[in-house]
Amino acid sequence: MKTLLRFLFLRLNLNRVQLDTWSGNTRAIRAYEKCGFVVEGRLRQNEYVNGQYYDTIMMGILREEFALSH
Repeated sequence: MKTLLRFLFLRLNLNRVQLDTWSGNTRAIRAYEKCGFVVEGRLRQNEYVNGQYYDTIMMGILREEFALSH
């Protein structure tokens, strides 16, 4: 993930990268946070997985945040 972010920010000159996942995907959320992503929003009961509704977690990271942490 860090290699991909480096490419997106340094080679493609993006200012921000965003993603979303469902709230039950706790391992992915922790991995994204370790890469510097922060939770920017939540859509309540937005995704239906295995017979249950889950929130959509929206996360993002800015170029300057990535540069400070890497």
